Order: sequence, then structure tokens, then C-alpha cells
Amino acid sequence: MKKTTLIVWLLISYLSLNAQTGVVVKGVVVDSINKTPLPYVALFFEGTAQGDITNSGGEFEIGTSTDIVSDRHLKVMFTGYKTQLIKLNSDNQMPIKIYLPPITKKEDDVAVLEVIRKMGDEGQKPYLLYLYELINMVIDDYIPLGNREFNKVDLYNVQQFPAYNHLEGVRLRLSAATNTRLHPQLFGKTSVGYGFKDKKLKYRGELAWAFNEKAYDENEFPRNNLKLIHDYNIFSPGENNPRSPNNFLLLSYRRSRGAMTYRRFTELNYEKETLYGLSYMLWARMSEIKSASELTYSAIDRNMYPTSLPALKSKDVGLALRFWPHEAYIQHKRNRTPFSLSYPLFFLSHTVGENSIFGGNDVYQKTEFSLQKRFILGDYGFIDFVGDYQKIWTKAPFPLLLFPNANNLFFVDNKAFFLPRAMEFINDEQYTLKATYVADKLLFSRIPLLNKLGFRELLILRGVKGNLSNKNIPAIENGLFMLPTQTIAMTKKPYVEGVIGITNILGILRIEYIHRLTYRNHPDVLKYGFRFDATF
Repeated sequence: MKKTTLIVWLLISYLSLNAQTGVVVKGVVVDSINKTPLPYVALFFEGTAQGDITNSGGEFEIGTSTDIVSDRHLKVMFTGYKTQLIKLNSDNQMPIKIYLPPITKKEDDVAVLEVIRKMGDEGQKPYLLYLYELINMVIDDYIPLGNREFNKVDLYNVQQFPAYNHLEGVRLRLSAATNTRLHPQLFGKTSVGYGFKDKKLKYRGELAWAFNEKAYDENEFPRNNLKLIHDYNIFSPGENNPRSPNNFLLLSYRRSRGAMTYRRFTELNYEKETLYGLSYMLWARMSEIKSASELTYSAIDRNMYPTSLPALKSKDVGLALRFWPHEAYIQHKRNRTPFSLSYPLFFLSHTVGENSIFGGNDVYQKTEFSLQKRFILGDYGFIDFVGDYQKIWTKAPFPLLLFPNANNLFFVDNKAFFLPRAMEFINDEQYTLKATYVADKLLFSRIPLLNKLGFRELLILRGVKGNLSNKNIPAIENGLFMLPTQTIAMTKKPYVEGVIGITNILGILRIEYIHRLTYRNHPDVLKYGFRFDATF
């Protein structure tokens, strides 16, 4: 009898437990304004240990009981967003979508507008309001064309509308891009610029097809895009990566004189990002680089006469792999910010191509590997570390070789070398190390006024070591272009520069003093410099 009673009691307990644990609450948490997924949001039923953390795509799944779902609120918490208490019931359709409202700029706007209301007379208010709106547009770096809630096209890259460099003089550029309101999967971008000194029109067009759902912009995480790009622009081989739009600020400095070209390229690429941190890109590209009256493409033939090409044409295909554990972003309409840089990022790419001076007889091959990591030092700030290795395996003309600033793929805020001229050093194999220390609770934080203004100490050390093999030293036998007059191969010692600066001034400003530690005896060398930057 006791045995039968025990069996019945166990059966009832099992059925009761099974009934209580038969509910799975799952869904996605999104920003209520941008409608983009939020990573690593905490969710739990109040008064219980039953909860979850969203993944990098904002998804969550909580196993619980119907009693808890009926009796408890689901609490949703995330830094920078308002905590939400959500009442669910067993009738809710799964998966659910939770809209989490940010502590938005609009709430700050209310306070600012209240201050504006109290300032001056009525005639002053409109000007202050216009100025405030203009500042917000510059910070956002895009302007909706039309009603912000319904517009289909934006002006973007607002911060780069005016620019100056020694080749173009004053330059104006206007850029526009579509969003999902025009088409949910097809996106277009275009930009047109004009230099008043060289009197040339530059342009860029992009057409992208997104294979996954987007809330507003094609670049929302995770990317799964097929993209076609056509670009005609100024380009300095020693300044940036061939795929990236040129950096107008860098080109305005003296270091890029004698190293400017006009580049036209067409590229088709496919990029795939995943929620587990592994991403890849495939591309095929055709390029044409013409001298901007500063570089010449000349080789010496066997009769000792220079022979020149009007342009260097090349074709290449490549594969890039990126592995970044726990990769996630906070999306702001057209911009996305990495959620965390504390996990190591690994990048590997290989490029295969041909160029016009060898007629396709010699294949061009390039490999790159980089590692990026942020080290948190408790209350004393953090160090961003970047290590990079690049190698050209084959013979190649100098515009396709390696320069200290040839890589522009870093996520961390670790700026390029500042003092070398754009093509001062040339290598076909090079190692780069960069370390940036941003202090927190050191000297400035202990001085009340400086702490209130946000001042923080900044220390940077950058070094590059490279070599140029015999196969890429121009000679009659190999038919390579003569190197630019300012270009040299490195010796056994590395190039090193150090930086002392102040960052986070009022939250956006940064001032640096840069000092060149090696190769200080080169002609026309920049031994030191000052850099002012604003990060919105």
C-alpha cells in the first residue's frame, strides 16, 4: 500500500512539475527608435533566477513555468536604456519582440531647449535653436531629406562635406544614401565632389543587396550583403587601404605631397557576418591609378632610356576572414559602435592579382594577418594593442607594395603613423606594433576642474619594421618602375614614434604631441608635430 501511494505521489509530482516547466519564452529585444537588435540585454522574471542574456543579434530564450509567466513581470535591463517591466501571459505568441526605449538625446533636448527658452529675448531663440539642430546633424553625420519619420533618402558623411588638401585645394563633397523605406533590401549610395584647385569632378557609387532583414541601413549587424562599387577619387598609395574612401584630413598634411594619384576602381564584393563571431568577405576588383603630376610610372629599358606608362592597371580577387568572439554592435541609424573591444580580434586576408606592366605573366600575391585586443586596467584605464604582419610574395610595382599606413582595417581607436611622409618607406614585408594607453583615474581625474571637463591622459607608441627584397628593387632586368624620390627601403632598425596627449576633452576633443624617435636624419623629415582631432 505504501509503495502504491509513493508511486502515485511521484506521478502527480512529475505531472505537476512538467506542467510548470513547459513554457519557453523567447524573442528579440530591439531599440524602440532605431528598431535594431540590442546585444547582451539582461532579462529575468522578478523574484526568480529564471532569465537570459540576449546574444549579439538581440535574441533570448527563457525556460520557465506558466505560473511564473502569469504571476511575475519580465524585467528588461540595459545600460543607456530605460528598464522595462513587461507583463506576459500564456497566450502570448512566441517569439515576442520587446522594444526597449533608450535614454535618448530627446530627453537632453528638453533640458537644453528649456535653457534656450530662458536665455535672451524672443528674437534670439530661433538662432540658438538652428545652431543646436546644426550641431546635432554634424554629430549624427547624416541629415534626413524630408520628414525624419518617413524620408527615403539621407545626406550622409556630413562631417566631410568641406575639406582641404594640397592637390585639390578647397573641396566640397555631397553624399546621399537610401534606406529601407525606399526598398527593404536594395540600397544605393552616391557621392560627388569637386576640387577647386585641380578642377576635377570625383564621384563614388554603391549598390548593395541585403539578403537579411534590415531596420534602416545596409550596414546593420549582421551584414549579409552583395555590393557593387565604382569610384573615381584622389588616392595616396601610402595612406590607406584600397577599398576605403580616402581620408581627407590625412591628405591635407604635408606628408602626402609627392605621393598623390587619381584612382578609378570597380569592385564586386560579398560580405557575410555571423552571430558567432566569424565573418568573411570575397571580392573582385579592377583598378586604374594615374599620376597626379607628382608620381611617375617609369622603368629603365636596356638602352638606358626611361619608358613610362600613363596609368597602372590591375585586377585582383581576394578573401578576408575575421574572427571576433562575442562580436556585437550598438546601431545608430547609419553608424554602428562596437559593443566591446575587450575580446581579441583576428584578421586574415589573401589577395591574388595581375597588373599592366607585366601583362598578366607575373601573378601578384599579398597576405595579411592582424591581431587587435583591448586590455582593461581596472580603474586606471585601458591599453589598445594592434599587431600586424603583411607580405607581398611576388614581384610588384611600387604602388602595390607596402607602406606603414597601408592598413586601414583596425576597429580600435589607434591612429595611423603621423610623421612619415606618405611613401617615405617601402617594403614587401613588414611588421607593425601599436599600443595606445588611455588613462582613467590618474592625474587629471584628481584635479576637480580637469575632471569635470573630462580630461584624460593619452600615451601612444607605434613602430614598424620592414624590408624590401631584391626581386622588388627596380632594375633593368625586372622592368619595375623607379621608386619615387622620397622613398627608401628600411634598414634593420624600425621606425618608431611616440605620442603624449589629452583626450576626452569635453567628451569629444583630442590633442596630441607626436615625436619621431628614429630615422630623424632623412631629408625634409618631420621630427615632431601636433594633432588636433574631434570625435563625434
